[in-house]
This record gives sequence, structure tokens and C-alpha cells, in this order.
Amino acid sequence: MAEFDSVIPAGQSGKLTAKVRTTTAQSGPFSKSVAVTTDAPGAERLNLSVTFTIVNAVTVLPRPQVSLAGVEGDISSATVVLRRGDGGDLEIGDVVGVDERLEVSWTRVTDPGLAAGQQVRPGDVVLTVATRPGTAAAMLNGTFGVTTNHPDAERVDIAYGLRLRPVIEARPESLRLILQEGNQAARMALVRVQHNRREGFRITGIACSKPELLRANLVDGDVEQQVHTVAVMLQDDVMPGALGERLLESLVLTTDDPGRERLEVGVLVEPRELHRPGPPRPIE
Repeated sequence: MAEFDSVIPAGQSGKLTAKVRTTTAQSGPFSKSVAVTTDAPGAERLNLSVTFTIVNAVTVLPRPQVSLAGVEGDISSATVVLRRGDGGDLEIGDVVGVDERLEVSWTRVTDPGLAAGQQVRPGDVVLTVATRPGTAAAMLNGTFGVTTNHPDAERVDIAYGLRLRPVIEARPESLRLILQEGNQAARMALVRVQHNRREGFRITGIACSKPELLRANLVDGDVEQQVHTVAVMLQDDVMPGALGERLLESLVLTTDDPGRERLEVGVLVEPRELHRPGPPRPIE
């Protein structure tokens, strides 16, 4: 955004003020350009370069966000460095708005070194976000605040993303089978069941909520391995026209792994009519 004198008398000068919008995620040197058009012969377009340095009251390095990923039950953590832009000692007062599945801790840096992939210096604060022990599988995003002793940054917001996968999960989480004349391929779908800690396990049981409609079986047999494939299909005697509406059923799998002994996969059964071409239109 720029403000400028629209008319500059011959032989005189004018004023142009450029305003740059910045965010708390930006810090360090930046360059921007401003394009100016005029009616002066030979100078119809001018490009003005602006170089500036962003100094945040409190900078979060490498960026004001953390990502936590892993498997349920494991402790996942991420670290960032907080630094006062004026070089003073940073003090953390409290953490507000943090999800109950996360815990936040911090330490003051007293000696130069390396943390979170950053060169740290005395006065910095190293802040660690970790999942609490025993946290169940979850996927969420949010923001929490950190209060500081800087008068211009009494609260610094840090975004977080949490993705803890189940010990054993099925992909996809739901299936759709289509009952339609001539569409045999849509009567069956495959489910991939995998151990996210890369450990071998067995599928000990397979059950469908409506056996007269659905059946399922292990493609790879009764063996111990990290990944299994289950085929789910409509029963052979279920013919097109047998269902008048969509049905939401389920496939239930049991395993020998105490980390997840039962999985449920939704199965949507959708009847469809075959659209036949109508009679040809008469030629007028």
C-alpha cells in the first residue's frame, strides 16, 4: 500500500510513502518493489526498490508453529526457540489455551549452543510441546498463547498440529459398494489393515453386520504380517433391485494385538438403476 503526491511541479520533488504489511512469522531482511507510472516522457514507469529489516518484539524460531506426529500411546514432541528482538532476557509467564492432550515446558538458555536446529544465545527460551503419556489417536489443529515479559508482546501465539495414528488402522475408513445391473466390479472393495509400528499381527476375526447382504475374507490368508488386505463384497444372491434404499452397514475386524483388538469399517451399500437410452427422437 502506498500514499503519494499525484502532481509534482516541473523541476520539483514529490513524496511517496510505502507501507508494508508484515506478520509475526516474518523476521530478518526483506526487499519489496513499488511500480510507479507517470506521464513524464521517457519515464513512464519506474520501479522503486525498498529494503527493510523486520524485528519482532518476540521471534519464534524456526517459525511460530509446531507439528506433532506419531502413534497413539507414544510421546511425540517438537521444540521452538523464543527470542526478544531487543536482545534482552526473555521470561515466560504462562501458557494459555493449550489442549489437554498436550503439555508445554520451557528452559532459559544460559550458554550459547544449538536447539531446535537453531543457534541459541543467553536470554533465549527453548520451548517444548509434547503429547501426554497415553494420548489416544487424534487429529487436530489449534493455537495456544505464551505470555512474556516484553511490553510489546505480552502474548505470543503458536500454532500446532497433532496427528496421532492408531496402533492398527484400516484404510479406507469406510467403503461403498454399488448394486447395479452389469456393474460387477463395484460389488467388491478392498480394505488395507496396517500396523503403524511396523509389527506383525494376525487378524483373528471378520464379521459383517448383515451376513445375508455382505461377506468378507482375508486376501493374504491367516498369517502374521505388518499389512493385511480384506476383501468385502455383496453376497452372490443379492441381485439388482433387491434393495430399495441405501444401507449403512459395517465390517468388524478383530486382531491379536492388545494395542487395538477391534476395528470397525463402515460399508455403504448403494442401489442404482441402470439408465437405458430412450427411443430415438423422430426426425422433423
